[in-house]
Amino acid sequence: MRTRRSNSKPEQAKPETAESAFPSARYFQVHFEFLHESINDLKQQLNKANQQIADLQHKLEADPLRDLKLRGGYNTDSAAGNNRHQS
Repeated sequence: MRTRRSNSKPEQAKPETAESAFPSARYFQVHFEFLHESINDLKQQLNKANQQIADLQHKLEADPLRDLKLRGGYNTDSAAGNNRHQS
């Protein structure tokens, strides 16, 4: 046999129940502190990498034989006197 449904209004959620459905403010604070630290670490790594790239570019620009080496027209063995004469 079927039971009759009550026509009464459903109970409203208690404030404690609604608040417990969401993480606490401390959770968000810890989460954002972690993100802030991670972003700062990444910025430092990026700055270090950019400095290394700039140093390498400076070294390449300071090499007078750079263009010849890049085109393959400069033999490092012959410049050092290590070439062998073939008979």
